[in-house]
Amino acid sequence: MDDEQYQQILNSVKSLCAKSEKCAGDIYKKNKKWQLPGNKLEEMIETLKEEGFIDHKRYTHAFVNDKLRFNHWGKNKIKYSLINKQIDEQFIDEALEAIDEQLYSQILKKETDKKLKSLRDQDKYDIKNKTAQYLVQKGFEYGKVFEFIEKRMRNNDY
Repeated sequence: MDDEQYQQILNSVKSLCAKSEKCAGDIYKKNKKWQLPGNKLEEMIETLKEEGFIDHKRYTHAFVNDKLRFNHWGKNKIKYSLINKQIDEQFIDEALEAIDEQLYSQILKKETDKKLKSLRDQDKYDIKNKTAQYLVQKGFEYGKVFEFIEKRMRNNDY
């Protein structure tokens, strides 16, 4: 690979990073398309970090915000997704602690109600189990899930 090809790929990646937050793991995955040798890929990632195109702290906060607000994921699913992307746990914990608990509770309430309504005509035991399974799968904490289910079922007489 010559310097001109490398520079074209670097500029392409910079443009990609400028459009949406990316982490080093995203760039590693994209390398299948470019097939940069390991040393050139590492050099590119370092350049992107130095120039501010990749910032794992910023990426983590954006990822947490997007997955919570748009996908309605719970903290557990968000955390494991970020760990899978090889993000430093310090950044993950910091971003998860920054979540507005009121917003988090609203989203959990909304997801609980949505699932409870879809199961309205079933046995109460099945309703609880299926709702809990759904919410835990979305990444909400087990204890919080059961607390919300009990409260919602009591308040809405499911």
